[in-house]
Amino acid sequence: MTQAQGLPVLTKTIQLTVPAFHEGKEYTELTIRRPKVRDRLIADKQCQEEPDKEVRLFALLCGVADEVIQDLDMDDYEEVQKAVLGFRKKTSEELKPKEE
Repeated sequence: MTQAQGLPVLTKTIQLTVPAFHEGKEYTELTIRRPKVRDRLIADKQCQEEPDKEVRLFALLCGVADEVIQDLDMDDYEEVQKAVLGFRKKTSEELKPKEE
């Protein structure tokens, strides 16, 4: 996932197939940013169980309450998972050994 200039994509917007609701607000899309080490550390410190850590991490990356992520349709949740993995995957071009 790279932009034209070769810089990494910093955010991705996901259109939700089923809106999520929290505290009277309807969410029809989520914008997720690239994860940082500190995001993982925060999620690890705040949650004991792995599924809760993932929900917390996604909430941090989307800038929403954990309850918004918990209210996502499973198909939309999987799209968020794919987006996070997509930020971390290197493109085939980046995986090629560099010639010296």
